[in-house]
Amino acid sequence: MNGCSKRVVAALLAVLVAHAATADVNATSADGSSALLWAAHRGDVAEVRRLIGAGANVSLANHYGATPMSEAATQGETDIIAALLKAGADVNSSNAEGETALMEVTRTGRLDAARLLLSHGANVDAHETWGGQTALMWAVTQDHPDMMKLLIQHGAEVNARSKVHDWQRKVTAEGRPKDMHRGGLTPLLYAARDGCAPCAQLLLKSGADVNLPDPDKVSPLEMALLNLHWNMAQLLITQGADIHGWDEWGQTPLYVAIDMNTVPASAHGDQPSTDKTQGTEVITLLLDHGANPNAQLMVAPPLRNAVLDRNADQMITTGATPLLRATRAADIPTMRLLLARGALVDLPNVDGVTPFLAAAGAGRNMPATRGRFRTEAQAIETAKLLQAAGANVNSATHSGETALHSAGLRGWSDMVNYLAQCGGNLDAQAHSGLTPLDYAMGRYQPGFLEPKPVPFTATAAVLRKLGAHEEHANLPPWPGVPTPTITAQVPQ
Repeated sequence: MNGCSKRVVAALLAVLVAHAATADVNATSADGSSALLWAAHRGDVAEVRRLIGAGANVSLANHYGATPMSEAATQGETDIIAALLKAGADVNSSNAEGETALMEVTRTGRLDAARLLLSHGANVDAHETWGGQTALMWAVTQDHPDMMKLLIQHGAEVNARSKVHDWQRKVTAEGRPKDMHRGGLTPLLYAARDGCAPCAQLLLKSGADVNLPDPDKVSPLEMALLNLHWNMAQLLITQGADIHGWDEWGQTPLYVAIDMNTVPASAHGDQPSTDKTQGTEVITLLLDHGANPNAQLMVAPPLRNAVLDRNADQMITTGATPLLRATRAADIPTMRLLLARGALVDLPNVDGVTPFLAAAGAGRNMPATRGRFRTEAQAIETAKLLQAAGANVNSATHSGETALHSAGLRGWSDMVNYLAQCGGNLDAQAHSGLTPLDYAMGRYQPGFLEPKPVPFTATAAVLRKLGAHEEHANLPPWPGVPTPTITAQVPQ
């Protein structure tokens, strides 16, 4: 660089320095962010102090509600928070959604920053405005028991509840379910959902209600089970959780434990539990504590996938029992446990489906999530177990379908042989007048969204060989001429 160039650069620097001296320290960019906010965002302690010394407004928020304090708290920058507080920043200032600096700090796990805010009067029980969550809830969801302990020592409410959303449901011509979480969780419900055992232990020791449910009456115990946290479930049971209660749909902890023991293979996929405790251990523990093996669902429970699981598992509805659910998935160990503890072998659901009918394949050929990969051999094993316990081989649904109808519909020839050996009525007529032979040949009317019936000629041949002869051979597989009908018998 020659002498002339050096003089030019020096002159330019002099201009820049002079401009900086007269610049507005609180000038903002297009989104309203100030230099102090950006310095706090970058964690630049020296620049924050310099800007404060130059008169920067410590409370200036940008158009999104972010302030220097919120940016520092998000990263747990204790020195910057201290500088801002010393310069007059409001310790309880919040962003547009009511999130305070203390809430932000709890997520980082920075105890020093949290102690600083609390020592300056931070409101430990402030609720943010969208979800109504507190700093303690945020600490729980981030699995920070040490942070939780600090907040509780400063008076955090251990039974606080987040906001309950009253979602207005839109009614359309097709009544399909909606997956609309309502909120209303407590710190313990969050701990149960996330499986944080140290968090739960601390909350219970500090006076948290072990049974305080969410707005749908889902208890912490059920919440743990629904999320495959067997260790947490075991902990809550030993801490006095109510094992007899039920949620809005009639699910008891025992039912949920059995449901999750063979994880429904829903369309969106599920990850198996990594807990040391196994599902069967929790089921046994519940039964040992007197759980009712015959509690029935009041209505069909929520789908695991609100769209793709529709119309599947139609037998998991009003009246379904733990035994029916275990049978559906061929959960033999659980079935044995239930039968040994007094489960009623022929207790049906609202449609008349008994566990034995479920074992034989009742429920049509819908893509079920429960027992999706159950084999015919497993189905026969479950049927044998139920028969040995006294199940009625010729029980029928309210539409008159027997186990042989279901076996014929599915093309389960080995099941047909087994049912015949047990005394199954080979010519039983459903209320439509159709027989197991008709079902094997695909002569039945499919239900809503059911696939087109498939004729299983080999299974029909087995039925005929065993002595079945009642069929409507003049009817082709559906769709075809209407099936013969008689007056349906409506259950009283």
